[in-house]
Amino acid sequence: MARYLLGRARFSAAAGGSPCRNFSVPSFWLLLRRSFSDAAAEECCGLLRRPPNPATPNLEMALKKLALAGKLDASTVESVLRRYPASTAGDRSTLLRFFVWAGLQPGYRHSAAAYSAACDALQLSRRPETVNLLLDAYQSDAVPVSVRTFKVLLILCRQAGSGEQALQVLRRMAEFGCRPDTSSFNSVIRLLLVSGGGGGGEGEKKKIEVAEELLEEMTVAGVQPDMVTCVSMVKALCGAGRLDEARGLVGRMKSRGCLPNVVVYTALLDGACNSGDLPAAMELLEEMESGAAGESCKPNVVTYTCLMKCLCEMGRAEEAICFLDRMGKHGAAANRAAVATLLGGLCRQGTAAAAAEAFAVAERVVRDGVVTSEEAYSSLLLCFLREGKVAAAEELAEKMLDSGVNPDGAARNLMLREICAARRPLDGLLWVNAMWAKGLTLDADVYSSLLDVAFEEGHLREAVGMVNGMVQRGILLRAGSPACAEALAEILEASGEVDLAGRPVVSPVKS
Repeated sequence: MARYLLGRARFSAAAGGSPCRNFSVPSFWLLLRRSFSDAAAEECCGLLRRPPNPATPNLEMALKKLALAGKLDASTVESVLRRYPASTAGDRSTLLRFFVWAGLQPGYRHSAAAYSAACDALQLSRRPETVNLLLDAYQSDAVPVSVRTFKVLLILCRQAGSGEQALQVLRRMAEFGCRPDTSSFNSVIRLLLVSGGGGGGEGEKKKIEVAEELLEEMTVAGVQPDMVTCVSMVKALCGAGRLDEARGLVGRMKSRGCLPNVVVYTALLDGACNSGDLPAAMELLEEMESGAAGESCKPNVVTYTCLMKCLCEMGRAEEAICFLDRMGKHGAAANRAAVATLLGGLCRQGTAAAAAEAFAVAERVVRDGVVTSEEAYSSLLLCFLREGKVAAAEELAEKMLDSGVNPDGAARNLMLREICAARRPLDGLLWVNAMWAKGLTLDADVYSSLLDVAFEEGHLREAVGMVNGMVQRGILLRAGSPACAEALAEILEASGEVDLAGRPVVSPVKS
């Protein structure tokens, strides 16, 4: 059996603390709360299993008599979802009924995790009819239903990714005397459009048509569309290549008193960019910059980044550089995402001139105070690596460290992963030492990969120093290869490092 090798992190090692301090024991109150939740969940499940009682005309009244005030929490709800069977349609309808009831109780709201657990327990992605069965049960039992009830159901539909089921829920609100509000319409419209699937197929076209019909229904019903509605529709129309219709929609929204903002216009501009219609995108930008689109539509860094990305994808990254000045002139400060977009476009051109231009851009944005040195050069380092220019990346990393600029975690981890992939363990070990000298660490899987590659390439003795450094720094990881772990243990013992070889450390990963 391979010896435990690579030291467990001991955060209190410098103070002589025990590793046991890293393990927390659940407090008495936490254990007590869990026991209350389990007891309440078992009580709920018992009630759900019982046949109807004439003294309680419906399940909701029976649940109310349980007096769950102070007991109903996320733990109780999720425990019921785990415990109660959902093998039949009736079971699923009953469990969903409990879940909706719980979500309407004062002082409690379902979390995203609870909705996810409910979707899994109810198998809603495969059994969307459960929602309709619940609504039928509400009708037969004359259960009072509110708009809030339907909102819980719509969130479940969203979690299950079922636009069609959400539409059915919206259509049935009138049966219970409920009037959909703006957020209800928005939930269904967004879900329909998100589940359209892309690609311009007939299914996507149909869903856009249904969403447009819902938009008209809102107007007829006197329900005011808002920017959420508009942005959803604009993105869908632009994604389907219907830019003119998207612009027309924005115009109609204006006439109805729903004034567009920068998010709507940026969605339009991004749609034009994605369609390759750069002139239309530039026209929109000029409209935004001039104020013709409205004061709330002034372009921001996201707007300019969309255009920079478009130009870079067209192989015109040098032209995108001018937007650094242009956005500053119009009060939109660049950020790391904008800089990374520009640097990536330049690096993708693959020429020495473009690489030199990328360096110049990085120096410029640092000098102008747009981003920090670490952000700018780490972004450039990542661009080199993503384009397969590992040698250029290493040269840049060396310059950064020499200048006191530390590559960020994403950059240094990706660089070492590429070195491991190229099976260059000795270079990787040198980089680890260089990083440690600057107080920089790497992800556990990087150390693990490096040890395995060193072992496979016959450089196990060179890896021993890294192991020693890892133990000294309290770095916790699992050796990726049992054979590597065994060999390291033997070499440590043979070299006299008996204390290091015998340390209680983490075992190799099991395959």
